[in-house]
Amino acid sequence: MTDDLGTPSSTDARRARMRLTIALIGLAAAALLAATMRAGMQLPQPFDALGGYLLVWVPLVGAVLLARFAVSAPRGSAPVIGLAFRPIDLLWGLAAGLLLRIVVSVLEVVVYGSLPATAGGGAPTGSALIVISFIVAVLAATVIAPVVEELFFRGLLLRSVRGSMPGRAAWIAVVTSAALFASLHVVVASGPSEALVTGVGTFLVGLGAGAAAVLTGRLGPAIVTHIVFNASLLVLGVTAVTGGTGVVIE
Repeated sequence: MTDDLGTPSSTDARRARMRLTIALIGLAAAALLAATMRAGMQLPQPFDALGGYLLVWVPLVGAVLLARFAVSAPRGSAPVIGLAFRPIDLLWGLAAGLLLRIVVSVLEVVVYGSLPATAGGGAPTGSALIVISFIVAVLAATVIAPVVEELFFRGLLLRSVRGSMPGRAAWIAVVTSAALFASLHVVVASGPSEALVTGVGTFLVGLGAGAAAVLTGRLGPAIVTHIVFNASLLVLGVTAVTGGTGVVIE
């Protein structure tokens, strides 16, 4: 990683702690909104297809923007977020995303007895509004959510935790960001089984994405990993229905 040499100066650590505070406030707001959505708050079509995504994204994106532009970084220091991409990141992300999907699918089979159905149980039919809602939901899960969540969790949060600690303990930051990532997703779980699968699954995805971000110093592999993980089930076309349980989509 581009910023893993030495111990941060007191000024750098102070800036990192400021960004971490902003991130934690944004995360708390996102969790509160997710719980509100879980309690039954509805959005108008076609935005209802986003479920709890839309409102949860607002504080996450807000925290990223505030930390990026309100807390200055010293000249020549590592990027606050680390958004960068190289072609090799496609290979990193593809391998990690598919491996994580296999591991989580095994967990789903163990807990549920079979693979859960994809959201909606297949492509919608009927009015154009329903079709648009389906497209919005797919794009949200496979494109928008991975980008927003990786910018926040592996960009802002992981780097802020790492930068605020003596020695910049990378793997403590990876585990911390993965645990908080999982916690946000568990908020919307509908029962103990789903909470178990969602919690473990999202924690593993967080570890994989965080490790990729630390090892490469870029968010490109983490974003691709997240996209591949979420999209893989849709691409494979798994549509078996299991008693109302939902597949782990981050």
